[in-house]
Amino acid sequence: MYQQKSNHGMWQFKPMLLMCTLYLLAPSAAAALETHETMTIMVEDAAAPWSEHDGTGYANDVVVAAFKEMAVEVKLKVVPYARCKYLVLNGTSVACFNMSWLPEFEGKIKLASQPIYTVNNDIFELTKAPLPKSQKGTCTLPPGTVVGTVRGYEYSPQATALQSAGVVFESADSDVQNLKKLAARRLSAALIVTNNLEEKRQKAKQSGTEDAVQFAFNCGVATATIGFSLAHPDGLRALTMYDEGYRRIKANGVLKQIHTHWFPSQPVDPL
Repeated sequence: MYQQKSNHGMWQFKPMLLMCTLYLLAPSAAAALETHETMTIMVEDAAAPWSEHDGTGYANDVVVAAFKEMAVEVKLKVVPYARCKYLVLNGTSVACFNMSWLPEFEGKIKLASQPIYTVNNDIFELTKAPLPKSQKGTCTLPPGTVVGTVRGYEYSPQATALQSAGVVFESADSDVQNLKKLAARRLSAALIVTNNLEEKRQKAKQSGTEDAVQFAFNCGVATATIGFSLAHPDGLRALTMYDEGYRRIKANGVLKQIHTHWFPSQPVDPL
C-alpha cells in the first residue's frame, strides 16, 4: 500500500518536475534564438559620402543592413584604405570595403556580386596653371607630370594607363590631402574620386581649395563594393551571407530607404 502510494506520488511528481525544468530552460532557449553572430569588418576612413572617418556613410549602412538581414551583427573598424586592403589580402580580416577589382586580387580576394556604388576618376588642375588640354574624350597627360593619388586605391584602366605613359603617381592618404598639395603647387595634378550625387568641387570645398583648383577632365569610372578574403576561414561564408543579405534589402526596400536617407534629392541608383 505504501509502495503503491509512493509510486503514485512519483507519477504525479515527474510531470511537475518536467514543467519546472522547461520553465527554467525557457529563457535560455529564447536567448539562444535571439543571439546574433558578430563579425568585425574593415572599412576605409576617407571616402565621403560612402564611408566617413567617423564610421558613418552610405556604404557603411548598406553593408551593416545586408548582414543584419542574415542575423549577423557587423562591427566596423575604420582604418586607412591601404591598411584595409592589406589586412584582407593577407587573411587577417574577413572583409574590407570599398574595393574595386584588380588582377592582383585573383585567388586572394573575391568581391561581392553587386557593386555598392559607382564613382568617377577625375583629373583636377590648378586654376591659374591649367594642364595642356587633352583631346576630347581622352585621358592623357605629358610624361613626367606628377599626379597625386590615394595610397592603395584602385583606379579605372584609363587612369592607371597614365602611369604606363610616363606620368608619375605620388600617393597620399586621401583626396583631400592631394587637393591641398595641388593648391600648394606640390603636384601638377590630382586624380580625384568624385560621384554623380555631389557637385564636382565637393572635395575641393571640403579641403578649402575651391578657389585654387578645378576639374580638368575625366579618366573613366570605377565600381566599388566589399571584398572578402579567400585566405580567411570565414571569407567565402561571409561573402555568401552578404550577397544574400544585399539581395534581400534590395527586394524589401531597405536599400532604397538608405539611399533616400543619404541622398534625399537624388533618384535611386539602379545598382
